[in-house]
Amino acid sequence: MSVSYEQHVEYPNRKRMAWLTAGAALFVATGFFLIIDGSSGANGSIISEVIGLLSILFFGLCFCYSLVKMIKKEPSFVINERGFVDSSSYTAGGAVAWKDVEKIFMYELMGQKMIGIKMRDEKAFLDRQNGMKRKLMTVNSNMVDATLSIAQSSLTLPLDQLYIMMVCHWRHENDSLVHPSLSRR
Repeated sequence: MSVSYEQHVEYPNRKRMAWLTAGAALFVATGFFLIIDGSSGANGSIISEVIGLLSILFFGLCFCYSLVKMIKKEPSFVINERGFVDSSSYTAGGAVAWKDVEKIFMYELMGQKMIGIKMRDEKAFLDRQNGMKRKLMTVNSNMVDATLSIAQSSLTLPLDQLYIMMVCHWRHENDSLVHPSLSRR
């Protein structure tokens, strides 16, 4: 069986991103409704106003992120012979070399299939990330033992196929490191 180790580029699934954007906009509108409804009564509910504000802040950020991802024509995931570039989510790992990957595996979390990537030097990788991103990646790593997680939400290629492609590239690189003569073929 011949396996191609050429570059593969994934772009965000525009239809899925449009649904995420519309859903976030709906929650932002609901947040405004909760604030207006809570302040219009004589006994304005502080709880509904707080929930409304949190909804506007959180889903407003989600709306902006998904809208930008939907409009930009940048790849969400790239695989090549040197590694991969993940920009598929807020907690995307960026550029990762195959030699830095310890393990690649599939897992399911709350009914969603994901690809997990465990880094050889997790601490060094996390230290390169910014504050909030680092915290979210640390939480993820503690839950599923994956430094990075890739979800289907912003990819067009089925996750199973992406997983197989990643494992083939990763194993090819590991074989080249263990047996340098194989890389000359």
